[in-house]
Amino acid sequence: MNNPDFDRIIADNQYHPNVEWRVVPGKGRGVFARKALRKGALVEWAPISRFPASDLKHQDHRESQALHHVFTWSDEPGREKAYAWGLLALYNHSDMPNVEFRDGPIPESGAAFALRDIAAGEELCIDYGYTWFKTK
Repeated sequence: MNNPDFDRIIADNQYHPNVEWRVVPGKGRGVFARKALRKGALVEWAPISRFPASDLKHQDHRESQALHHVFTWSDEPGREKAYAWGLLALYNHSDMPNVEFRDGPIPESGAAFALRDIAAGEELCIDYGYTWFKTK
C-alpha cells in the first residue's frame, strides 16, 4: 500500500548518512543521495536473506508485490535469490545505473557501490537486467 501520509511521516523521520527514500511520481519509491558520493564509495549496506530460486512461484513479477523486492544474487546452488533489507529493495531501475549491488562487508549482507561520482539529491539506480526490462 502506498499511503502518502505514511510516506511523509517515514521520510521526515528516517536517517541514513548517505541515502534517503522519497516518493517518485510514476515510479513509487526511490532512493536518493543525501550528500555527494565519490566513484567506488560504499553507498549503503544492509542484511540480505538468500534462498533457492526453487522457492519462488513461476509467475510474472507484476502479479506479486513480493517479487518486486527479490533479486538474483548469485549462481550458488540453493542461494541464487535474495531479499534485500534496508533501502536496498527500493532502488529503481536505469539502463545507465549509477550504483551496483555486490556482497556487503559482512556475511549475509548486500551493498550498493557508486559506479561514478554522484551529486547530492541525485536518484540512485541499479540495472535490473534483462529479466525485468527488455532492451531495444
